Amino acid sequence: MINEVLDQLTYLKLKSAHAYLKELHINDNISSSEIKGLNKVLRKEVEAKEENNRLYNVKVAAFPFIRKIEDYDFSFQPTVSEDKIKELVASNFYLDATNVVFIGNPGVGKTHLAVAIGYEVAVKRNSVYFIKFSRLIQNLKQAYNEGALEKKLKLYFKYKLLIIDEVGFNEISPLESKIFFQLIDMRYTKRSTIFTSNITFDKWPSILGQDEMITKAILDRILHYSYLFNITGPSYRIKDKLKMNKSEES
Repeated sequence: MINEVLDQLTYLKLKSAHAYLKELHINDNISSSEIKGLNKVLRKEVEAKEENNRLYNVKVAAFPFIRKIEDYDFSFQPTVSEDKIKELVASNFYLDATNVVFIGNPGVGKTHLAVAIGYEVAVKRNSVYFIKFSRLIQNLKQAYNEGALEKKLKLYFKYKLLIIDEVGFNEISPLESKIFFQLIDMRYTKRSTIFTSNITFDKWPSILGQDEMITKAILDRILHYSYLFNITGPSYRIKDKLKMNKSEES
């Protein structure tokens, strides 16, 4: 048990306490019951610190809301394989720099699933960041205009998992498409990214500056190592509205 207590003191960075306890133990000046009591107290502190670390990574991820996999109604969206999603969550896809892409109409739960997966990665004490596509492009373009693009690209590169939500809601210029390509190319085979989009890939050139070459280069890097989920079911918002109408009728 003494080794367990010493490990806890090391984890908590209590160097002086670690050295003093070692001295007490060597000189036989501390009883087993006292060590047992210390172990009980320190274990609680270690657990609290670990939980705070978990919550910190969730907080800095900037999720728009917290959703978990078990909150998703797979019975309402049968085109999404519950087994595949849970297998993905349990895997180390983010360590293998594998991307995840959700394609589907608005309201089918793409963002829910992206956040839920991101949450599971964050609580494992990994860096995760969520951002809307429009905001990402805005931030990159501003950095470009200020001569600080490289610094901004490195900022978005550092996250072990980056979630880019709602690709396709806004068209971007040819210049912005080239800047976006730089980020995708930088993260390619090195970092994982989750994308959600309401448009199919054949229509991506229309929102990426009408540039088919850049679009192809972007898609090649996104899809080379990726999990792709095409959700064709109805909107959750419609589901909730139908439930409300049924309750009113009854």
